[in-house]
Amino acid sequence: MKIKYQIQGMSCCGCVNHVKHALLEIPGVEDADVQLNPQSVLLTMREPVTMDVLQAQLGKAGNYSIREIIAIA
Repeated sequence: MKIKYQIQGMSCCGCVNHVKHALLEIPGVEDADVQLNPQSVLLTMREPVTMDVLQAQLGKAGNYSIREIIAIA
C-alpha cells in the first residue's frame, strides 16, 4: 500500500535524508520517497502504520512532524 503524507520541518537535503532513514526503520515500511518541495513523503508499506508511530519516529530524527494524508495510491 502507498500513502502520501505532508511533512513539516525540513529545510535541506540533509533533512530529507534524516526523515527517509528514520521512516525506513519502522517495521512494515518498505520505501520512503521523501520530497523537499513540497515537503512530503510517499510511503510504501506492507501494513498500515499509525500516525502516532510515524510521528514518534520522526521526533527521534529531529524537529519534524507528519501531517494529514495527502493521497492513497
